Amino acid sequence: MSQSETAVAAKSTTRTTPPAKPLVSRDNWIRIITAVVLIGSWEFFGRNANPLLVALPSQVLMATWEMLLTGELIEATIESLSVFAAGFLISLVLGMAIGILMGTSRTAEVALDPYVNALYSMPLIALVPILMLWVGVGFTSKVIIVVMFAIFPVIINTLAGVRNVEKSYLDIGVAFGATRWMTFTGIVMPSAVPYIASGTRLAVSRGIIAMIVAEFLTSIAGLGGLIINYSNQFQTAKAFVPVFILAILGNLLTHAVKLAEDRMGAWR
Repeated sequence: MSQSETAVAAKSTTRTTPPAKPLVSRDNWIRIITAVVLIGSWEFFGRNANPLLVALPSQVLMATWEMLLTGELIEATIESLSVFAAGFLISLVLGMAIGILMGTSRTAEVALDPYVNALYSMPLIALVPILMLWVGVGFTSKVIIVVMFAIFPVIINTLAGVRNVEKSYLDIGVAFGATRWMTFTGIVMPSAVPYIASGTRLAVSRGIIAMIVAEFLTSIAGLGGLIINYSNQFQTAKAFVPVFILAILGNLLTHAVKLAEDRMGAWR
């Protein structure tokens, strides 16, 4: 091989070599720096606050370790997550089924739409005392409360996704002789994935709120029970621990939904 050919080959190899990815991306650096600034400011300025009202991050960290050693934090987290998981799964399955039914059947939409809108817009917490009279204050009532809060974003966004499929996609399906079932599974549902994912993310946040509301108003248990009990005892550091656990759980669950959306909608 001549020197000129060798130079051209070396140049082409250099051009096609992808740049090395940084160990920590720019977005993650921004998140880390923001967290350090916020926690550092809290630690610094919080020393001048009333210790009965504000706990320092260092104190919350120590309280977290103590609650982990006693096992109460793990037990409360498992209890709360069991309520959330049951209610969220019911909301996701039932909400998608109702949304698809309303999106594909005009009769179902006309029959159910007023009730969905009414229940979604009303303060559902007003129904909790009545629900407690019907089913008590145990696991079942807490699951129902989570479903009441979490199901409507799934219904509404699934309905919107089914209704807002681009007409050109449907025309292509008709042109190729697709059956109604093939059109639904191959065109409608994939196009509705972003809408369903948005509804699911809303359902996650509303479900966590409902879980805490249920633990506040029914049986004082789980992470909500820890907040109530330690707040009443003026142990502010320990009362902050379940709050941070809830924030972390919310972020992790939302990120999991985003990953599922990217995987299911990779064709986009």
